[in-house]
Amino acid sequence: MSNLRVKWMYGGAISIALISSLILTVGVMNPFVPMPIYQVILAWIISFFSILVMPSIYLLEMKLISQSKHFSIIVTVLITVLALLNFKYFWGSWDYGYKYQGESHTQIVAIENIIGFSIALAVSIWALKNKNTVASYIANFILFALLSWCAFPYLGELP
Repeated sequence: MSNLRVKWMYGGAISIALISSLILTVGVMNPFVPMPIYQVILAWIISFFSILVMPSIYLLEMKLISQSKHFSIIVTVLITVLALLNFKYFWGSWDYGYKYQGESHTQIVAIENIIGFSIALAVSIWALKNKNTVASYIANFILFALLSWCAFPYLGELP
């Protein structure tokens, strides 16, 4: 395993765990620390261990896929598919967001997602075009950071 890949794998997992745990620092969701819906569901089931889900998936993905010569393509496809699913999620949850989280919260979180996924996709396409492994790692990390921070945010009624 290359030293660079190991650094991205473990450093990225630690960073993603920190991003996932942002909600613990503020206590209640806000536009700059929205909580992904999967974390809400997992928090009900496994409590604070829910913050370890995304770093674990990131480690597994990096271990299994990052050595592939098609890694850049895989990352680009993942970003594209998840961006489209995130858009579809927002489309279906928009009214709930306005009703329960408020207009500004819903709009800010949507803008964060648009900017984040656009940056991830741009870096991914650049990495693919230039065959740049580090840029692929960066795009992959951005994707997981988004999934840990603001993608698929909980927009329903607060418990």
